[in-house]
Amino acid sequence: MPAVTTLTGADWNARLCSHYLSSDGPYGGVPMTFLDATVPELATASGEAWSGDEALNSFLSGFGIGDVTRWLGRDDYPLREKDQPPYFRYLVLTCVIAVNDIAGVDRGTHNFRRRLGQTLGMEELQTVNGVNRLWRALADWSARERRNGLAVREVVLPDYGAMNLIGYAVRMAFPSWRDRTQFTAILRAIPEAVRISPGRLVAELSRSHRTLDIPKSIFEALTDFGMRRRSGQTMLDGHRFWSLVKSIEAELALEVGEAPHRRVSVELRFGGYGQDEPEFRLVDQTVGSADATPEGDGSWLDTVARIPRDPRSAMAKALARGYAIFKRSAGCWVCDDAGIDTNDICMIVAADGSAPRAWRLTAAWSAIGPGWRLSERVDGSDIVRLLGINDPGVRELDRPKLVGGVQLKRGVYLGRPGFLPRVEQFGAGTVAATCLVGSHGELAVADDGVMTATRPLDGIWRVSVAQGGNALDIPFALERNAAEPAVYPPPPRVDRWRFEEELRNKVPASAPCRGTLSESGSVEPTETISALCEAIFSRAGSGWREGDLVGLVESAYPKSPIIWDIIRSFQEAGWLDAYSSTSWRARFWRCRPPCIVGIPDGDAVVDGATGSAALDRLRETADRLGVAVLVHDGISPNSLPTVRLSGPGIGKLSEVLAWPMTLLEGIPSPSDQWIEDSRTPEGRIRTAIWSHEVGLFLEYDRDPMPIKVECWARERRDEPDLYVVRDRSGVLRKTRSRVAAVLEGHRLNRVPLFSKREDRVVRTRKSGHLPLPIARAMRFRSLRASGVSPAEGPNREYSYSPDREIEMWLGNYLGAAFETGAASHTGTTASEVEWRHRGGRRPAWNAYPMGYGR
Repeated sequence: MPAVTTLTGADWNARLCSHYLSSDGPYGGVPMTFLDATVPELATASGEAWSGDEALNSFLSGFGIGDVTRWLGRDDYPLREKDQPPYFRYLVLTCVIAVNDIAGVDRGTHNFRRRLGQTLGMEELQTVNGVNRLWRALADWSARERRNGLAVREVVLPDYGAMNLIGYAVRMAFPSWRDRTQFTAILRAIPEAVRISPGRLVAELSRSHRTLDIPKSIFEALTDFGMRRRSGQTMLDGHRFWSLVKSIEAELALEVGEAPHRRVSVELRFGGYGQDEPEFRLVDQTVGSADATPEGDGSWLDTVARIPRDPRSAMAKALARGYAIFKRSAGCWVCDDAGIDTNDICMIVAADGSAPRAWRLTAAWSAIGPGWRLSERVDGSDIVRLLGINDPGVRELDRPKLVGGVQLKRGVYLGRPGFLPRVEQFGAGTVAATCLVGSHGELAVADDGVMTATRPLDGIWRVSVAQGGNALDIPFALERNAAEPAVYPPPPRVDRWRFEEELRNKVPASAPCRGTLSESGSVEPTETISALCEAIFSRAGSGWREGDLVGLVESAYPKSPIIWDIIRSFQEAGWLDAYSSTSWRARFWRCRPPCIVGIPDGDAVVDGATGSAALDRLRETADRLGVAVLVHDGISPNSLPTVRLSGPGIGKLSEVLAWPMTLLEGIPSPSDQWIEDSRTPEGRIRTAIWSHEVGLFLEYDRDPMPIKVECWARERRDEPDLYVVRDRSGVLRKTRSRVAAVLEGHRLNRVPLFSKREDRVVRTRKSGHLPLPIARAMRFRSLRASGVSPAEGPNREYSYSPDREIEMWLGNYLGAAFETGAASHTGTTASEVEWRHRGGRRPAWNAYPMGYGR
């Protein structure tokens, strides 16, 4: 067969290095103790859709007698330090020669020189003095690259015995082509369900009638694999026996016309104000990418429709039976082909009529779509017992990996405390972290794989996992700051995502003005907020699904009641915009591109998501143009800083940075601002009622207030929530804006939600916020961002910094919901008259709802 020459020798070398030497490749971080150079594995390493013969011919066609003689025949040929060893393909050639039957080579000889020479078209290569030398050079290169923190497998050379010239090549090559062919025939006759289970396959191959059929070298590997499993070792996914089985399994799949196995997983997170709205995301593990952009609506039906129905996938097999099992991971729940074990905490998604719906579990179920339900938490030991230990969904082998954290790119994570990745699936192994390059800080790894640090870290690290005689390394990098995105994406598709509005009319009703700047109440942000800024900025180029964002903030404030207040502070500081799905009860958060807003005194304020990298570029450019950059702290330790620009070159700065410049507008009219929703409660269920006393939506039937604020949702969860304001006579108003509904309820019931306290407007209940355009206007006027204070007591103080005009606006818009200092007793007409009289207002016996004129 003529040689296929679409790959050059350099191309082959690069692909072989990626396949065999990279710890990001198919072998992971397992030390390289053998090299499978059989024809099927060579075809896989090529990355091309070739047959074995085509791959072998292409590989061999890249070698000339002169080059082979220089690299393998001499022990003094100069070796230069490079990112990849240019001679690696020659070492793979030595293994190819050792284990394959090649056309034109005498099958009756085991003479290495003769086999190599005949492969190159000559009788015999006279000298092979450089073979063992090159293998030792490869091991030295590996050790050097690993010390520098690169993702390279450790090369562990065997004892070459009496073969001091070619011993490494002969003993590193596993298995031989003939042995693999014979073993493939054995596996082909074994049912697939047995082949994919390590325990069942070892038991089957250990039966007496099998022992004489299995080639000696493979039987020795099988014996070692079985002995390690019996001793309790689970980190055997990279063992030479199991690696061979997986390689043959892929070859058998190709024989029947199946496409290469695409490894995918599904992640489950919870969004919504009650953190009870399930959001699903499909992750392609083959390329290490995630669907972070708002493609798809995050519903279970949308996600399950995009999962490949690959019969080799344990997850796909479970879905074919009507269920998927998610195990607790770092910051989310994950369903993948690795399966679960008895130590996992799980949740089950099951179709009506499937086996899990009939299991006797104490966990309750909730609907997530037509015919599908989601369970509460279930212990992994109960699921393993109900599935049976031979089910493909039960994990038998562990493959340690990094999960969670804020991934900046492949193998690179944000190095901020509270946002570090963790190690999972290492069984009873021990874990340790070593700094290879950079950071002076310390990184600690607990017994459960959780990483902690006391300061931001920059550098390259290696996590070493050991179990028995097995070891695995995971190199990764930490960076204290996220990079600026090359491009900020446009708003999401309007047919799938709708921008959330809280005021109907934003047309300015007054001229813009600048309030009085007061630094007396400003507080420097905490390290947690600074780290959270970098974490959110890491997806400035893609945005955040709500479940991802809630999980991110929760990792910074674990088990804290202020999760939504923190998210709201980022929204009011101009970092984030919220979009509601038009087809599902989900939201997407877009990082706003930076812009410059001119304020009346000639200065300007930076608006949008600006992490440290963007601010560094801003300072560098502003310094060249003579523009001063001043940072004003927020109103609480959990507030974001506000960046002010001062100087004559602001316009030029806007051009150089490509940050568009606008002028600050006045505030809109406080009247006629209600956004009515055309939907009705019919066909929906009431999920909660707002408690004016507590300041939360609660699941109870009776509310003492004459006017109620209710939350309604469709049972199918296929649209955003509907908020209804009603009294005894019926529905007064309907809206999709939670903020507007809560403010309207407090105004009509004359229950204060905000009060004036010195130079602040402070929330008096556990939740609730001012309309977003007004909150952002206050930041531009006072140069102090809003935020939640870490106050003691039942109520969490959320504060704003208004000027006189904003105070008047709030009084007109909120009425009795805004307490300016006079006594206000809930729900009595007399107190309302007294409050209005002391405030200089005319008595009003029948207050009109907000937005309605007389």
